[in-house]
Amino acid sequence: MRTVLALILVAAVGGCAVVPPAAWDFDPARPAPAAALAPQQVAPMTQRVAQLETERTAIRNRIAAARDVRQRLALYEQLHRVGRELSPLERQLAGRR
Repeated sequence: MRTVLALILVAAVGGCAVVPPAAWDFDPARPAPAAALAPQQVAPMTQRVAQLETERTAIRNRIAAARDVRQRLALYEQLHRVGRELSPLERQLAGRR
């Protein structure tokens, strides 16, 4: 009985040791090239990033001027929303370079 359990355990562990084929050819010195964005895609993204950065700065200024904690918390929520929208756009534009 112990032998059967040991064999089942070995088979289960062996099944977890599967290496994907891409892992054998991976070379950290030569990363895969990033996909290039078309200029028609970059222009609106850049414009939206600038708009969100302006909005983020305005929210930060309102946070600095706010005296009430509840008001600041609402502003922090707005800041977080803007940051969540801004972050993927910045990553896409940074990957383009």
